Amino acid sequence: MCFFLVSRSAPAKQLAKQQPICSVFAWSVLLSLALQLIVHLSTLLYAWHLANSFRPKEFKRDIEGEFEPNLTNSVVFQLMASMHASSFLANYEGHPFMQPLTENRPLLFSLIFFVTVLFTVASETIPELNSSLSLVVSPSAAFQQQLLVTIAVDIGLSVSMAKAVSTLAVRLRGRAAEKRAQSLGLGMGKEDKKNK
Repeated sequence: MCFFLVSRSAPAKQLAKQQPICSVFAWSVLLSLALQLIVHLSTLLYAWHLANSFRPKEFKRDIEGEFEPNLTNSVVFQLMASMHASSFLANYEGHPFMQPLTENRPLLFSLIFFVTVLFTVASETIPELNSSLSLVVSPSAAFQQQLLVTIAVDIGLSVSMAKAVSTLAVRLRGRAAEKRAQSLGLGMGKEDKKNK
């Protein structure tokens, strides 16, 4: 649903002074994706180790057997869901090239719903929902709190880093566009702005 709603996002009504990124190999795209990857892998590794610390010593993987819910796959499922949510939040282009996320109401509400369900599942507020998703109960309140903090850090840190890189890139491209316009005699110089 989120993929469908992103594709229905409308372009901004006013033209931006800078050009949008035209390559996936732009420094801002690569830096943003690298930072998100570092955050996701770090939180996933931390949560995986945390869940494995509660695994019985005699535990053996049965690759050929049927799926059995356990703490590790429950935690990994929740972290993977948080990565999907943060990917949409972090990589939505928005202003100044597309309509802001606040104006794309269907996408905004679906992401709010997605994140709300994710935190509801992680906090085990509705046990029936967890059991229907084959998620096991947390072994302790402390573990549950650590998992909630890990999910919040994964979403918060990856989104804030991506937005910071995007904002910096837009500003740098805006300055470059102004310099280009001034060199072509299309923009107003500092003296023209003062006289005006």
